[in-house]
Amino acid sequence: MKKEGLKDYDTVAERIIIFKRDYLNHSIITELLSHTLTPEKKYQADFMCRIINKEGLTVATGHASEREGFGTINGTSWLENAETSSIGRALKSLGVSNTNNFASEEEVINAKSKKKVVEKKEIIEKGANTVAKAKKGVKSISLDFITDDRSVDGLKKMSESLKKMGVTRITLVGKLKNYDPEGKYPDLADFMTNCATSELKEFINKQVLGK
Repeated sequence: MKKEGLKDYDTVAERIIIFKRDYLNHSIITELLSHTLTPEKKYQADFMCRIINKEGLTVATGHASEREGFGTINGTSWLENAETSSIGRALKSLGVSNTNNFASEEEVINAKSKKKVVEKKEIIEKGANTVAKAKKGVKSISLDFITDDRSVDGLKKMSESLKKMGVTRITLVGKLKNYDPEGKYPDLADFMTNCATSELKEFINKQVLGK
């Protein structure tokens, strides 16, 4: 059963089943056009797919590009994802589909994942800018979101508030090593769960805001 919001989209696998049934003398040919390193030090793959008929003529094409780490799937499989998307688009160009939408289900899922990555990056960048202003005394930051509530929900709310300040888990782990060189707290989770509210605020002030 398809997830909500995806009922009107084929998977590439569904299109391939139709293709194999209705286009017996046709072939799917994919080509990696480029695999380059971006300025952000992430690889980008560009694929082209061609559908070839029995006479050897190209009857449909599809192109797709994916970048390493840009979206959940592309964390490790940007090459495979780009190739799959190009196949899906070529098949749709040929008319192989059960729906009216050009994009495949995989493309829609990946697009939503990419959107989340972009939104998270924007939040962190905005928060980092706010912290930078606070360090210069241009803007004040309230730490009222740090409370005695250390339940799962309480910690989640604190984590989200810290992200809005541009403070990620990786940042906190590094700062904790400087703050607690003797290892009073085994790890960040233990620190966030067990330290006093006043100590946590002091940690954020000194280690993050530099006050």
